[in-house]
Amino acid sequence: MLETSRTDVESKFLMTFDEDRFIKLPINSYMELLGIEPNTTQNSIINCMNNPKYRFVTAAVSRRQGKTYIANVIGQLVCLVPNSNVLLMSPNYSLSQISFDLQRSLIKHFDLEVLRDNAKDKVIELSNHSTIRMGSVNQVDSVVGRSYDLIIFDEAALVDGRDAFNVALRPTLDKDNSKALFISTPRGRNNWFAEFFQRGYSDQFPEWASVKATYHENPRISEEDIQEARKTMSEAEFNQEYMADFNTYEGQVWGFKHEECVSDLVELDTSKMDIFAGMDVGYKDPTAFCVIGYDWDADKYYLLDEYLDAERTTEQHAEKIRDLINKWAIDYIYIDSAAQQTRFDFAQNYDITTINAKKSVLDGIGHVAAICDNDKLIVDQRCKESLLSLDQYQWDPNPNLLKEKPVHNYASHMADALRYALYSFETTATTF
Repeated sequence: MLETSRTDVESKFLMTFDEDRFIKLPINSYMELLGIEPNTTQNSIINCMNNPKYRFVTAAVSRRQGKTYIANVIGQLVCLVPNSNVLLMSPNYSLSQISFDLQRSLIKHFDLEVLRDNAKDKVIELSNHSTIRMGSVNQVDSVVGRSYDLIIFDEAALVDGRDAFNVALRPTLDKDNSKALFISTPRGRNNWFAEFFQRGYSDQFPEWASVKATYHENPRISEEDIQEARKTMSEAEFNQEYMADFNTYEGQVWGFKHEECVSDLVELDTSKMDIFAGMDVGYKDPTAFCVIGYDWDADKYYLLDEYLDAERTTEQHAEKIRDLINKWAIDYIYIDSAAQQTRFDFAQNYDITTINAKKSVLDGIGHVAAICDNDKLIVDQRCKESLLSLDQYQWDPNPNLLKEKPVHNYASHMADALRYALYSFETTATTF
């Protein structure tokens, strides 16, 4: 099934636009020379990009739909206009290299003249002085400082690219008709890719459009292929990879149920609750802090508030946490036992008392999992970082590990704070 967020986007054929269209050269002729008849998904992506109304296009597409290929076809057509600049972004250089090699293949196919193809600088310059540059989220600083006509962000859901785009790359789209295309198979719903996808449905973001396509839009996939995939994949993995489902994420640590357990808690009476917090101390990584209330009568935990920030001084963190202590009358703060210097500084200089958290990782994860499985954790809808962590915290897929462990990524900091809080409170609260 195919879904487009804007009603003026056609999927059955390539639309015709006037001179304001983004792709200046005749794309129909180009596709014919390649011997390609675009499928409905590719038509939708091209039509979104060509429409002058939309500058930012998010495509959540199942595997084997040709999304990377059609994105690079668009990139090539842009570069055929003199003095144009295209950036190929991915979570890392290995993934970016796939698009970079595809560009080389298209250049060779059409026998285009190349002035330079510099592997070290990761740039191809055509004879018309257009450039195709390769970038990575991990090294985003290396591609800023110039203007781009088009940024293609492939496999966007595999990494937290929000800051990379908003802070570093968005300012490089400084031409009136410059655009960005984000393509990926979804990886859960509380991440930047899902957020950008939802913008395509919002009246607040009229320059955004979104496309979603399941395996049904791929005419080359057989029913036998689908049945084989169903046999060899978990239901979550199949829904993710073939149904472009934002609601599941293969490898999730916690089965948190958003529909049942996310609520507006602004009017919640916390006066009879025990209020406690978990804190994961970061240095280069973010410092995470979550505030939880426990209702003894209802046997439910309420995640009330949060704080997440990086590259702040101890004093700045202490100021924010002091505000939360005063706001919620926090009784206990469970902190990473490895952060003894922070514990000392908080107590000595800021009159903030903390307790060493229980740190057994797998036991703590299991404890939080049981709480989530029984719908005993209710999260305030404004706690975006906590919701992201509950969704994106995942097991390390490395098959050579001697025992399971979670991935250390952008979701793990708040997840650790949550684990410290819930597991430590359960095991120590009765001793106070």
